Amino acid sequence: MELETKPKCAVRSCAEVTASIGNLCDRHWVPGIVVEFESSNSKYVITSWYAEHKGTRGIVVLNDFALGDLFGGEEGFRAELIRQGFTAIRLLATPEEFADAKEKVLVAPGRWSGPWSKQYPWETGRPAQYELN
Repeated sequence: MELETKPKCAVRSCAEVTASIGNLCDRHWVPGIVVEFESSNSKYVITSWYAEHKGTRGIVVLNDFALGDLFGGEEGFRAELIRQGFTAIRLLATPEEFADAKEKVLVAPGRWSGPWSKQYPWETGRPAQYELN
C-alpha cells in the first residue's frame, strides 16, 4: 500500500507539510471556516478579517491557500490590508468574534465588504462598480 504524502504548506518559503485541514502548516495555520470540495478532495479554510476604511466597516474573506501563496501568511496579508488603506484589522478566530464584527458592520457597512480584492475603488480613483443579483 502506498503512503499518501501530505502537500507542502502554501507559504512559498515554508517546507513544512500542511496541517490536518487546509493548505497551511501548523506554524502558519489560521482559524476560519472549513470548506470541502468533494470532487477534488480539497479542503480550504476561509479566513475572515474585520476591517475599517474611512468610517465604514466590513469583513474581508480570503482562503488559506491565497493567504499563504500570495502573502506568506497572516502578517503579510495584514500588511497588504494596511497598504490598501484599511485600519482596525482583526482576524476573526471564533464564531462569537464573527458575530460581533457583523454587528459592527451593520452600523456603518462598507460596500467593499466581501472577498479580498487586488484593488479597491479608492485605490483606482474610479467609482465602485457593483452588480446586484
